[in-house]
Amino acid sequence: MRREGGSVSRDDVERRWRTLQLVAPVFHLLERAAPRAELDHESYDLGQLALRAIDFVVAHQASIEGSVSPGRVVDHLTELARRMCPDDPTRPWTKVARLTFASLLNDGRPHQAHWVELAADGEAWAERRPFSFRLLRLTDAEDGTAVSATDEAVLLYLQALDTNLADRAMALKLIVARQMTAGEFDRARATAIDARRTAEGLAASLRDKLDDTRRDVRSVDWGGEMPGWLSGTLGQLADQLDMDRQLLSLAGTAGEDPAAAEDCRAIVGEVRRAQDVWLLLERRLQAAIPTFLAAQQAQRFSPRSRVTVVDLVQQILEPALIAPSDVLENSADALFGLTGGASRPGLWSVDALAAQLLRAPVTWERPPPAFDDVGELIDVDDANLPDELLSALITLFCAAAETPARLSALLEAARGPGIPRLGEAVWAACLWVWVADDEVEDEAQPADAGLAKLLASLSAVDDGNLLADLDYIGPDLLIGSAAHALTWAAIPVREEANG
Repeated sequence: MRREGGSVSRDDVERRWRTLQLVAPVFHLLERAAPRAELDHESYDLGQLALRAIDFVVAHQASIEGSVSPGRVVDHLTELARRMCPDDPTRPWTKVARLTFASLLNDGRPHQAHWVELAADGEAWAERRPFSFRLLRLTDAEDGTAVSATDEAVLLYLQALDTNLADRAMALKLIVARQMTAGEFDRARATAIDARRTAEGLAASLRDKLDDTRRDVRSVDWGGEMPGWLSGTLGQLADQLDMDRQLLSLAGTAGEDPAAAEDCRAIVGEVRRAQDVWLLLERRLQAAIPTFLAAQQAQRFSPRSRVTVVDLVQQILEPALIAPSDVLENSADALFGLTGGASRPGLWSVDALAAQLLRAPVTWERPPPAFDDVGELIDVDDANLPDELLSALITLFCAAAETPARLSALLEAARGPGIPRLGEAVWAACLWVWVADDEVEDEAQPADAGLAKLLASLSAVDDGNLLADLDYIGPDLLIGSAAHALTWAAIPVREEANG
């Protein structure tokens, strides 16, 4: 092994170089493919779309569903592109999605790079070694074609960190426990997300290896690395699940503090999602050896067909191309005569018929359907609003409670601070006050939270004036305190509103 500068190992540099090459397809998309496409690519963050495409495939690959079709990937990227630039008049969102997906897929060919070995002292030549990899690839699924993420794509999913995934997951959980003990709950929440993503990456990597085994048992190192990797990962499952239970207990205790309650709830959610992934991974690990034995029986121990020992290019096509024209014509006539004539179906052999009749039955796991609980869809707590928006709403409606104001004046005041969605929130709140004051009984009022309590004390009056606004239509309501609603004086209508 060579040393560069007496300290840095060549293998360490090459390992980091391989990790660096994984982002080359993304830069190829940005620098070459996008400028050649007939669209305004600078309005879109194509690098983010590429990473989100990998995230989408890996997340499905780690789930019970196990695969995702190319059409669903394109639809997902189309929706992201639309949200990225919704005001693009040409609406090229589907084209942007297909361009991103095609660059990652690379027409099914591996991406190529070349590692240049440094020449030793006194040598006049340098060695070049090819390095090929894929990020996404097309595979056969039960319901058609599916998109699969390779180990290289999983590394990008995990922020391009080349490490043992099971060890990294355990290390991240220990960091979560230390951060919660130190009171750093916001950092613990981010670390818990990384731990869950690591578990998903490990599950996706195992599924990819098992799929490779079913296609070609020789493509996976079952004679060396794979058995040890399976034993080590399976041996860590009990420790992983035990550590998850400790994190849940620690988060439950720390969640009693109101300042840390929200972060602790998020940490509990991430840990429970990771637990589901580890339990699913345990079933896949237990099925790995039977999958290998079945693939070996079907691919290595079964008698080979005579077609597999024929090289189509060297033994058939090349001799036919260099043969004289009359020989080629006679061969073609004989070939088409045999293929176009009468044929008989192939007969079952005793071994093939017995294997077909005695094969193990296939069972499908059908989980019970999940139904939405209507109660979980209703949340009137002020915590679901950003702090800046909530403060601005309370300020506006407190002023209206002291001095009645028209809806047009409130909308005009909402456009001043430049807070996103403030005008929409004012419009929705005034309509709620109007409807609740007329039709909703007291028990239907919102919970006793800050903004909700303030809105419950207001009243809305329609005095026949219409609202003239570029964004909203309807009555120009009078908004004020419900206790003084009957004593309101007529408030003049804004001239610019009715004009």
